[in-house]
Amino acid sequence: MNWKKYRKEFTIQATAKSLDEKSMQHALSYARGLYKANLPIIFSQNHLSRLVGYNIDYIRNASSTKSDQFYRCYKIKKKSSDTMRTICEPLPSLKEIQRWILDNILSQVTISKFAKAYVVGFSIKDNARFHLRQKQVLRIDVKDFFPSIKGQNVFHIFKNIGYSAEVSAMLTGLTTLKNCLPQGAPTSPTLSNIFMNRCDARIAGYCLARKIRYTRYSDDLTFSGEFDVGKLISFINMVFKDSGLLLNKTKTKQMFKHQRQFTTGLVVNERINVCREKRRKLRQEIFYIKKYGLDGHLIRTEEKRTNYIMHLLGLSNFITHINANDRDALEAKEILRKYIT
Repeated sequence: MNWKKYRKEFTIQATAKSLDEKSMQHALSYARGLYKANLPIIFSQNHLSRLVGYNIDYIRNASSTKSDQFYRCYKIKKKSSDTMRTICEPLPSLKEIQRWILDNILSQVTISKFAKAYVVGFSIKDNARFHLRQKQVLRIDVKDFFPSIKGQNVFHIFKNIGYSAEVSAMLTGLTTLKNCLPQGAPTSPTLSNIFMNRCDARIAGYCLARKIRYTRYSDDLTFSGEFDVGKLISFINMVFKDSGLLLNKTKTKQMFKHQRQFTTGLVVNERINVCREKRRKLRQEIFYIKKYGLDGHLIRTEEKRTNYIMHLLGLSNFITHINANDRDALEAKEILRKYIT
């Protein structure tokens, strides 16, 4: 619907409801801003409930509860340590509402060009490519990234893109859990990118002025080139502090050209590649399958057949995604596909 048609229909309906001229113009001004931003026009919480197709009572309960009754929460082990990460996956109805918010609202917001995660068309390979063949690479990690992005931060996101305080409050309640971004909600990754827009702009400005390469993949910041590491880290600390974030000192890593340089799990010294440990592991597993046969090898390892095959196939697909000419991974894919029934 074009704006002229929307304004005409709104005026007819508002007049029928005896809305005064001042209120009508205020509502149209509010709607015009959202229309120009290609965002759904939402006047109230009741209006939002009709747009997403759920009863207002359910919407209010889901957006105001301080418990996790609308989520399925569980813990998984973090890849890089023995600590556990809490995943809170919204139940089907709330997940559907969050997907509506993601598809219709959040996807319309511009994300920094330095953000490479949760962006259509980008992957860890694109992130790594930017730091190929550099004299030094510095990796910095944000501590407790999603939990550090609070409800007030999310509220300001919705408010700043044009929604009223009433609507922004409900949208915030629907996309946060216990006053922060839940890891497992479909809206959290994009909200985190939007929240980081200001940080990305400040960090990129500092880096561009000093010819430092910079990208961010979720909570993983990578810098490369020639620069003073101490000064850069001091600046990052200041930017993080202003945004309520903390640098994870245990994951800060400086890598020189004579060392293995990597970012987001990929080696970037001379060419982008998967780390040798993962490639060696795949070669070893395929060697045993060829030597003992799949069933014989599974008896030795006590692995479950389907999970084992899909895990190795996933690993080989990942390796060939990064390096399409990896002969060992190509051979592994050919062998493993024969066992899929």
